Amino acid sequence: MSILAVDLTYQPTGGTLSQIKEIIKNIDSYDFNKVVFFTTKDNLYLFENTNEEKVILKNVFFSNKSIVIRTIWAQIVLPILLILNRIDILFCPGNISPIFNTRIKTQWIGTIGPFENKFISSYSMKEKIKIYITKYLMIFSSRTSDFVIFESDYTRNLFLKKYKQKKEKSSVLHRGHHEFFKPVETYESKIFAENDYKEYILIVSHLYPYKNIELFLEAYSHLRLYDRDLYVMIAGSISDEKYYQRLKLMVNELGISKFIIFLGQVEKKSLRELYSQCKIFVFTSPFENFAATLIEAMNCSAPIITTNTTAMPEACGNAALYFSPDSIQELSDCIMVYLNDEKTRLMYKKLALSKSKEYEVYSEIDKKINQLLRKLI
Repeated sequence: MSILAVDLTYQPTGGTLSQIKEIIKNIDSYDFNKVVFFTTKDNLYLFENTNEEKVILKNVFFSNKSIVIRTIWAQIVLPILLILNRIDILFCPGNISPIFNTRIKTQWIGTIGPFENKFISSYSMKEKIKIYITKYLMIFSSRTSDFVIFESDYTRNLFLKKYKQKKEKSSVLHRGHHEFFKPVETYESKIFAENDYKEYILIVSHLYPYKNIELFLEAYSHLRLYDRDLYVMIAGSISDEKYYQRLKLMVNELGISKFIIFLGQVEKKSLRELYSQCKIFVFTSPFENFAATLIEAMNCSAPIITTNTTAMPEACGNAALYFSPDSIQELSDCIMVYLNDEKTRLMYKKLALSKSKEYEVYSEIDKKINQLLRKLI
């Protein structure tokens, strides 16, 4: 009897959360007799509709209390539990795995932030310490993993060149996407029912300091896009209250508060409509491993403007306009290309939809993960 263990004692967010949900949803397709999920109380909701007999939940109540306790869990407690539970192979989708192996293990690298100095500089000293600890745990545990899955060539090449990752023990699996996201021509959500926003620029992003949304606000004000009655929808959870307040203050100081709409977290149906109907989709983040947001936007045929750093050019290819994340002028120029030339805007909508077809749905990614894990044992 073969047993797979999955370390789910971290807090998945964004595209990583979507991937985890799909893994749990499709767990029956994994060729293991038993699948043990080491999880926290906060993640138990992910298993509410899981009735598979093969799934065993092990609630680890203390592992995500702090970076120190999480380190003790991953590096000392977990390796012992793998022996006691007779686990054959461990899958760690949360960036970190045990440095000292007691079983075969596969590690998924799903972030690039800790390896970018400008990303780190946006946080407090306390947060910086946590990020540095995470960074070196990622490096050392990836070296001892039997296999490492990267979400982009950009991140894999970084590990190959700087952190002694072995090429033959790694591969790239671009994060999957949901078939739900596709172009729609309706305005059914409350966002449009309660307001009359005929034309808008869309930003989809959790509100973290490194997301660089200030640059767009400056470009919007500089171009006087409010004179065109062009609104801005910002969809995403308020992950950092101080950053949110800073953006609100900036909007007020620029005198554009009437036109900048902070939607907060929105449901998938509304998000699909926002992508599909936007005049322009702008992605300002300079640091992304492989942005699920860009894949969703392409699936919905949005005309995209994004940064030219980390994995963004890899994700979008020729289906987007690019700007340097510190250049208001470059971003402004890209915006005006779409606003002044409707044929070009429509062409990039088609290019985005075409590019999206290159990426597989979550269920296909699950099959590849399963094949990889089975091959290792």
